[in-house]
Amino acid sequence: MHAAIVLVVYWALAFVSLAVAVVLLNIYCSIINNDLELRGVGAEVAIAGVASLVEAAGLWLLVEFIPHAMLSRAVPALFLPVFIVAVIYKATHMEDWSRLEIFLLLAFQMILGFIGGTLALGQFGTAIAIAVCFGAILAVLATFARDLWD
Repeated sequence: MHAAIVLVVYWALAFVSLAVAVVLLNIYCSIINNDLELRGVGAEVAIAGVASLVEAAGLWLLVEFIPHAMLSRAVPALFLPVFIVAVIYKATHMEDWSRLEIFLLLAFQMILGFIGGTLALGQFGTAIAIAVCFGAILAVLATFARDLWD
């Protein structure tokens, strides 16, 4: 497959996972009575587009230019795009979001990626286990949420 098409596929997957993560974070914050201040739909789509492009470009560079035998050693390099995404969201929601919202957004996206990957590989039990464990963690976090956001 052409390298540009691969980049666009990675970008689309990153964008969808990031957009769904923002929606899930908004739902979670409304459940725990924390007002997650979001920009307008257009602004949030633009932020997610830029952030997902950073994530996709990082993954694309890793897959395209690192030899397959060295790929597992190069995976920690993906923390740089994740850090850049965290900075993008913190900068665009400077007054509205704390570090916890940024962390939760990235956690939601990571869990969505894990679940999507395990479903794509046919590991349905693993996907359910990941979802249940993450749900349990969110439930525990919700019990302490009042103290965290105050």
